[in-house]
Amino acid sequence: MVRKIYNVLIQLLLFWAITDLFSGIVIREGFMGYVICGGIFGLVMLIVVPMIKFFTLPVKFISIFLISIMLSVIVFFFLNFAVPFIDFTEGEVVGLSNRYFELPTFFLGMIGNVSVGGVVAGILSACLKWLEIKSRNE
Repeated sequence: MVRKIYNVLIQLLLFWAITDLFSGIVIREGFMGYVICGGIFGLVMLIVVPMIKFFTLPVKFISIFLISIMLSVIVFFFLNFAVPFIDFTEGEVVGLSNRYFELPTFFLGMIGNVSVGGVVAGILSACLKWLEIKSRNE
């Protein structure tokens, strides 16, 4: 039970990082909006490994990766239309820059923010799940 709460909190932090990466994803109501939207995201992402086991796929990174991306995009679409604390608008992916390199800034529409945000969240979530599984097996 403690591990599940920990996983939901990690996914909530991942959600917070993703929503700050995209200027077109706006969380309203401050902290409460993050808790509600991130909590929904975290709870849905808890079912990735059980879903893979249900469909009798081997629990490998590619299975976690594909299902995580699919679930993330679905959750982002659900949050966009069903939860009043989040808005997906036109915006940009925050350009990363430092002393040595600069990545260009990408502008996305509402569907682009939902899709790309979901894919990025799915990739990061799959990496976290894979590391968790590997650490338990060692």
